[in-house]
Amino acid sequence: MKILKIYVLFAILMGWVFVNPLSVRAADHRNLEENHPTRIEDAYPIAYRSFELQSRGGYERNGEFGKDIGFAELELKWGAFKNAHLVFGLPLQFGEEVEPDQNGNVILEGLYNFNVETQLLPAMTLKSEISIPGGSDSNGLGFELMGIATKGWGKNRFHLNVGYDRNSGAAQNERTHLYRFGVAFDRPIDLDHLFVSDFFIDQSALKGDDPIYSFLVGIRKQVNPWSVLNLGVGHGFGSREAPDLIVSLGFQLNF
Repeated sequence: MKILKIYVLFAILMGWVFVNPLSVRAADHRNLEENHPTRIEDAYPIAYRSFELQSRGGYERNGEFGKDIGFAELELKWGAFKNAHLVFGLPLQFGEEVEPDQNGNVILEGLYNFNVETQLLPAMTLKSEISIPGGSDSNGLGFELMGIATKGWGKNRFHLNVGYDRNSGAAQNERTHLYRFGVAFDRPIDLDHLFVSDFFIDQSALKGDDPIYSFLVGIRKQVNPWSVLNLGVGHGFGSREAPDLIVSLGFQLNF
């Protein structure tokens, strides 16, 4: 119930900011955020001293295991430092395979851009994330480290994400150390719409299982100067854990 109350407070805050446009700052639909709408993240933090509220919901279907999972997430980003931001997130999952006590985790994240883009070198960033278990049946403390690179080429941009996850709550048949690799491309459709596509290879948590391959495409729409709406769809293959279908809808608000 506590986690649901926090979600309600987030929703009220987003509504208040939306009807008070003088209190907000401009949003940038080219600033790619993880899972908005695809998995890729670009190498740029949000503006110094600004805030960004993000919400998303979606659905995953896994045919082999017969799982239908709904998910939702709320995030608050803070441009606490120049070239860096901090994130507080609350993820939720729903479905027959998900127990209520598995929810309640808190995500803390930091992103730092240490190299601006030049003619030869891409913009480069490091991101670290800690997942703190909140539910009584949640996994243990999780840790993630990711390197990010972004390089423009005319109107096009290309992105690289290389990540490491420590699965501290791993069972005997699961791996403790997990790695992933992702590439992406984005290009403006017009002034208000951005197309983005990515491809990821994730090491499966199950020992002896094939990697998880996933391909997602999405559209980001600049709704007004301070908000962005995004929609993504994708498909996974390879591992038994790979989802047959991924659908995600998200909203971002800067202030």
